[in-house]
Amino acid sequence: MTIKDIFDEIGSESSTKQKMVILGKYKDNELLKRVLYLANSKRVKFYIKQIPEYTFDPKFQHVNLEHAIGCLDKLSSREFTGHQATEWLQSILNSLVPDDAYIIERIIDKDCKMGMGTSFINKVFTDLIEKTPYMGASPYSMKLVEKIISKGKAKSQIKMDGRYQNAIVRDGEVGVETRAGETTILGDAKFLKEVSSLTDEMVLNGELTIIGVPVRSIANGIISSLDDIHSKINERTTVETETHTSNFFEKHRDDLGGGDMSIQDVLDRIVYTCWDIITVDEYYAKSSKTPYDERFKTLESLLNDKKPTNIQLVESRDIETLEDAMDHFLDALDRGLEGTILKDDKGAWKNGKPSYQVKFKLEMNLDLKIVGFQYGDKGTKNENVISTLLLESSCGLLKTNPAGMTEKMMADITKRQDELLGTVVEIRCCGLSQNSKGEWSTAHPSIEELRTDKHTFDSLESAKKIEEAAKTLSKV
Repeated sequence: MTIKDIFDEIGSESSTKQKMVILGKYKDNELLKRVLYLANSKRVKFYIKQIPEYTFDPKFQHVNLEHAIGCLDKLSSREFTGHQATEWLQSILNSLVPDDAYIIERIIDKDCKMGMGTSFINKVFTDLIEKTPYMGASPYSMKLVEKIISKGKAKSQIKMDGRYQNAIVRDGEVGVETRAGETTILGDAKFLKEVSSLTDEMVLNGELTIIGVPVRSIANGIISSLDDIHSKINERTTVETETHTSNFFEKHRDDLGGGDMSIQDVLDRIVYTCWDIITVDEYYAKSSKTPYDERFKTLESLLNDKKPTNIQLVESRDIETLEDAMDHFLDALDRGLEGTILKDDKGAWKNGKPSYQVKFKLEMNLDLKIVGFQYGDKGTKNENVISTLLLESSCGLLKTNPAGMTEKMMADITKRQDELLGTVVEIRCCGLSQNSKGEWSTAHPSIEELRTDKHTFDSLESAKKIEEAAKTLSKV
């Protein structure tokens, strides 16, 4: 059985679970593993924008797929570039039977076209494809804070509240991806052009926000919709794309300030706020030994030199005392921001949540009432269970849909919907939020527990008092 036969077998199955079962039948196929790795690994790049035309000649002496894959090294290593690279790929394709040439196309295009993402491939072939590295910060701990401060110098930076993205720049081309490794497609957004001019080979860490849209959830929703429109433009007809674009403006025009505007106008309002920079090799190695103050200075110098309008450096203060760190944190809260991150000036870059980066953020608990239930999206693993709780305050003026339900909790709630309607749910959040329409919600809510032992709920007013008390305690 050829690799294409396996791809066709998997692609013909609609169920992801069954796709994994089929793939599992070929766990011992080393050539299949190699193909899947090259076609899905973001670490390997071939620098070919378009598959050249090629011709199959049955009279020609053909090579096997394994040999052809080995020949791709001259592209990924940049031994061949430009026109020479295109001619090399063309010669490889000409030397293959159609089924094998198809697999080379899939590798070059980085798309197996069998409806199976890397996370599912990794469940069959354990850790075959590298997971996207992400450096976060440890939860607040006075012990960790004092340890950072004791070293003499640190940085306190605003905790950004946008859509996290890594910007990977290679050979002047830019790819942006989420912390989960999902590619984000945003057309000809201005910030992408500016990132490409900053450097040839680097990775930036930052978050996307939209000028004039201060509410995180709304801005993230807009960016998600823009990604959907652009990433599926080749899968949809022109009419379908126009319909999705029309629906986008119907939903978000008021959020964007109203008036006439184009998709490009919205794309050009996206701002990329950065706080770190490492090399591409360091990124895929998930480690950089370069001290943070040097990395930050490199990023600062690049932005000062190029002066982009849609890329900005995160607000940062040099810190020497605990009082300095607390002053910045409280100043952030007073401005309605989520909080700050304290970072050791000499900290390395690593995958995970190192102890030398610590979050300062407001946290508070509220008791809210279940007023409705929502099943998971169709086609997902949660489509037949309640995956979202619709919660309100006692006055109905505060509404939120928190995350954080385990599979066990979702199954239990699905069975007991009628019984649980009106039940108290304790949530944890980072304060209150208000959208452009004046509607109140919560920032970063997550479910703590169902409180069947309680029968009273917080109102909007009591929630405001709880938030003020939490801020006051932060000043102690």
